[in-house]
Amino acid sequence: MKVTARDRERFARARAHGQTRSQDPSGVVDALYDAERDTVNLTFRGGASMTIPRLGIPGLDRAPASALRSISVSPAGDALSWRSLDVDVYVPGLVERAFGTRLFAAATGQRGGRRRSKAKASAAKLNGAKGGRPRTRLSL
Repeated sequence: MKVTARDRERFARARAHGQTRSQDPSGVVDALYDAERDTVNLTFRGGASMTIPRLGIPGLDRAPASALRSISVSPAGDALSWRSLDVDVYVPGLVERAFGTRLFAAATGQRGGRRRSKAKASAAKLNGAKGGRPRTRLSL
């Protein structure tokens, strides 16, 4: 198979995307099971940490403590694996489960609202030309 210029461009974009993801502060860099407290402690790339009760993690309710100690973190930091138990957990889903869907949706929506794109810029420009947001009318 011959590598074309288009392939090289795709590879470069993929490497750049991977580099960006590897700097994401929400990625997990370490996960430890605390047998005394029966919790899993997560340390995030940004320095934050989170403790989750073992029973709050799907698939670990009947697992022996010896099997819980061997936690693997994915290279991207977005998944945890207990290979001996055949359990894989997506970290954003775990955080959502721990804090509730409503709080998680509010946080991710707020982050999404900060994104810049050509489509958002042109929509804002059109709305501004129309006079901006309509005034809120109070009903008594």
